Amino acid sequence: MFGIARQKTDSPLKAGTPDFAPPAVDVYENDDEFLLLADLPSIAQNGAEVTLEHERLVLEAKGATRAFRREFAVPPSIDSDKVSASMKAGVLTVHLPKRAPYKPRQIAVQSS
Repeated sequence: MFGIARQKTDSPLKAGTPDFAPPAVDVYENDDEFLLLADLPSIAQNGAEVTLEHERLVLEAKGATRAFRREFAVPPSIDSDKVSASMKAGVLTVHLPKRAPYKPRQIAVQSS
């Protein structure tokens, strides 16, 4: 299961203040991968970093007015060598492919 481990902000704006809003993050799963989409409208193209280590995915980003760090627990089924990330129009997209043994396999039912 994919889960949020911890969220932290390094900006002067803190959770609970009127101007602070953590970025929206959506996680989707299909047979082949997990897909994570983070809404980062004020972050420059090179302002986001993605790290995967010890079943933790870490997103870090710095903009002119704020910075944040968010960690996600990822399942052991992720093929860490094939993880990729891209940023376009303020949306960070992270592809987390599943290793072959963890992909669902349809089993044909034989008639006797």
